[in-house]
Amino acid sequence: MPSFTSTAIIQICVVIGIALFSSCSNSSRLSDDTEGLDFQASRPLPADQGVGSDYKTSVGDALEVFVLEDSSFNGRYVIRPSGDVIIPRLGRIAVAQLSLKQVEEAVQKELQTTQLKKATVIVDPVTITGNSELGAQSGVTVYLSGCIAKTGRQFVPSIAGNSVTALQAVVNAGGFSSFANKKKSFLLRRQVMGGSQRIVLNFAAIEEGEANDVQLMEGDMIVVPQKMFGL
Repeated sequence: MPSFTSTAIIQICVVIGIALFSSCSNSSRLSDDTEGLDFQASRPLPADQGVGSDYKTSVGDALEVFVLEDSSFNGRYVIRPSGDVIIPRLGRIAVAQLSLKQVEEAVQKELQTTQLKKATVIVDPVTITGNSELGAQSGVTVYLSGCIAKTGRQFVPSIAGNSVTALQAVVNAGGFSSFANKKKSFLLRRQVMGGSQRIVLNFAAIEEGEANDVQLMEGDMIVVPQKMFGL
């Protein structure tokens, strides 16, 4: 039997501890550090309100589509979680992670295949803000932290014009990660006069239909802490 020194045993314990809790690091400190976070009420366009040559569309972006030959196709379309936009009489068109030129070509191809002999398409992105009518209908920008697959600043699009909820935001970000404490989660909402309101989120009860999901507001932060085993 090999013998282990006390130093070796300590090193083994440290490695095991890091492997268990690395997926949820820093979530336990969030309630004390929220004043330093940048809660913004808008989702600006890339490149500081401009569109650079490397701009690619992403889920939640709103696109203004113009068809010179038939204005009935003109409109503002938000890229859905499935990565497409739905244009009346055309249906779904996949546009996520494309340049503006590629989006124009995709819409043009569909139009010339099913609707028009010739189609000249112009596509421009538009800003979605929490104070605009479009922003209220299209979704909200929130902050996710803790045991969630994708954390940080996230835009959560609304579905069929409905309000965006806390569980929807987590699912949109890939769901809960390992060791998520669904019962002890909470939401932080910045107050007009300063400070943050803390709202309890019991995602376990929400998933079971035993509690109402919470409607989100622009700039909300959802925190999903880690489970503390053995405590």
